[in-house]
Amino acid sequence: MTVRTAGMREKQTLLQNEQGMALLITVMTVSLLVAVTLQYHKATWQQFLVSHNYRVGNQLGAIADSGVNIALALLEHDGEENEFDSFFDSWATFDQESFSGLFPSGSLRLQVVDLSGRLQINSLVRGSSAMPGTGGDNTENEIREILLRLLLSGDFVVEDETEARTIIDALVDWIDADDQELDLGAESSFYQSLEKSYSCRNGPVRYMEELLLVKGISPALLYGSEGKKGLANYLTVHGDDGKVNLGTAPLLLIKSMDTLINDDLLKKLDEYRRAKENEESLAGSTWYKGIDGWPGDIVINETLLTSTSSYFQIIATGALDGLSRRVVAIAERPSGGEVNLLGKKME
Repeated sequence: MTVRTAGMREKQTLLQNEQGMALLITVMTVSLLVAVTLQYHKATWQQFLVSHNYRVGNQLGAIADSGVNIALALLEHDGEENEFDSFFDSWATFDQESFSGLFPSGSLRLQVVDLSGRLQINSLVRGSSAMPGTGGDNTENEIREILLRLLLSGDFVVEDETEARTIIDALVDWIDADDQELDLGAESSFYQSLEKSYSCRNGPVRYMEELLLVKGISPALLYGSEGKKGLANYLTVHGDDGKVNLGTAPLLLIKSMDTLINDDLLKKLDEYRRAKENEESLAGSTWYKGIDGWPGDIVINETLLTSTSSYFQIIATGALDGLSRRVVAIAERPSGGEVNLLGKKME
């Protein structure tokens, strides 16, 4: 009886061991399957995201490029219809909502900025372009004084007049063809002494970002920081005849064109150029003289003024599925000529 009982216990022990081993193998198999499934799901999801983002990226790029083409068409049409530019032109008055039905999925946001309403940085040096003498009758000193007043307006990260004049002298040295430093300027000898050395351009500024290479110009000054404005919104690298379109220029730049222009006059000027009944009068470059109450002793040099714009910045943003892509393009519209796309970049 004792031998039989012992045998049964041995069989039960063996059976339990086999069951335990089977359970362990089952758990390990399930764990392996779960791990493989999760890895497969992760890899598949990543491939899906890559494919989805690629598809959406292409769609966003197509939407943004379409926006650039729309803007070019608006500028072309406006150039055929009007001989002057203002905030009443089609490139400035188009309805954003009109784009809502153009794309089966996604949306477009479009903005056109008149660069001829900004201060031409290359006009600081007469004839700085490849075409000598294009500075016309404008004086370099007058344009430099406008930039000085702009820098000292208190809206930028510029501490004092010395810093402002340093920036202007350095800009002039960067653009002019010689290697003679102005009092506060900098030529190649200065830039070659830096830890990361480079040479002075000694020619026209080609891109706005290039200004960051110039002595005294920081990202905070160029793009704004801590409640201060960015100088880039008041400058352009396109054109060098020094002419500014008052019909579209930023008010702060207009204020910098004469020391006697105060905030009250700026308000009157802005109201005048935005009133529909005054649209036709904006055809002349000295239309500001017709503003009621404008002081007769404030006369801006006519060689600094224009009512016709030649350069425009196009900002087209496509949006889809929470993603967006922006294309920034520059267009030139010569007087009586076709609109030319000078370049574009995707951001």
